[in-house]
Amino acid sequence: MHKILVAVNGNFENQINRMRKAGLEVHQRPVLYHRDEQVFAEDVSSYNCVIMGGGPWNENVLRYAKEKGNLKMIVKFGVGVDNIDLNAATRLGIAVSNAPGSNSSAVAEHALALIFAITRNIVKFDRAIKAGSWSSGMSDTVIGKTIGLLGFGNIAIKLAEFLKSFPVDIIVYDIYKNEEKARSLGVRFVELEELITTSDIISIHVPLTESTRGMVNKTFFEKMKPSAYIINTSRGAVINEKDLTEALKSKTIMGAALDTFEKEPLPEDSELRRLDNVILTPHSASNTREAFTSIMECCVGNVIEFFVNGQLKNVLNPDFKKYA
Repeated sequence: MHKILVAVNGNFENQINRMRKAGLEVHQRPVLYHRDEQVFAEDVSSYNCVIMGGGPWNENVLRYAKEKGNLKMIVKFGVGVDNIDLNAATRLGIAVSNAPGSNSSAVAEHALALIFAITRNIVKFDRAIKAGSWSSGMSDTVIGKTIGLLGFGNIAIKLAEFLKSFPVDIIVYDIYKNEEKARSLGVRFVELEELITTSDIISIHVPLTESTRGMVNKTFFEKMKPSAYIINTSRGAVINEKDLTEALKSKTIMGAALDTFEKEPLPEDSELRRLDNVILTPHSASNTREAFTSIMECCVGNVIEFFVNGQLKNVLNPDFKKYA
């Protein structure tokens, strides 16, 4: 019987029972992967499949889990798999799948919330009142602004759908141009330079790759309007945090709202924690009950197709079969 580890906190009784009824042995418990890579490797090596959101899935961990416990599949509880060495997984005959589209609405909602929170100074005003002040200060409206979407995947598309209700100009940059979807939403593709220099708010929605790592840097910020804001619900390493910190301190840009960071948890000594023109949330954009249920349903479907029906669903490295 194949052993499945659900390393995600939450009430997934229905989804777990679905796997058990399909003949799988399922365990649910958290895995502490921030502390020690070897401990993590030993922890996951007892299973044929692991469903989880994070983890340092590098070649050493993958090889240990494969050779000691015959790991066959990793199912990302989410979408981005930048924490998994796909090439190594393929060479070791380990399938990697994810849950595309299952958290799009939740993340887009969070991005929208961050847009309004940072432009209207909601968090700053809340903190001021709780500290005994009644000085409101000024903020910026979103209406009439140009909003630039850096990337146009499922989450950005959903955010554009939400923003259609507001009188704003939405522009998009992506190397893959979904012109049909752009036309249906009334948004237009522009070159990256135009998006950077003309947007009042830039919301980042690109995956973390070698080409996007650190792409939002000092040069990027210097081209932005001094009155502009940047929002990030994608991956922290897309932004050079040192450059962002300097841009916020020097008022090169007006503000930022971030859900992801180069290193997570965000280090206690990070200057971002002490700046009043940045809003921080702990990589929680998809953390809604509804989104977690949707993600787990997708993950469970991937597992059952793989272990019970012998089919590949949402598998990102189909060439793993050559080495399995």
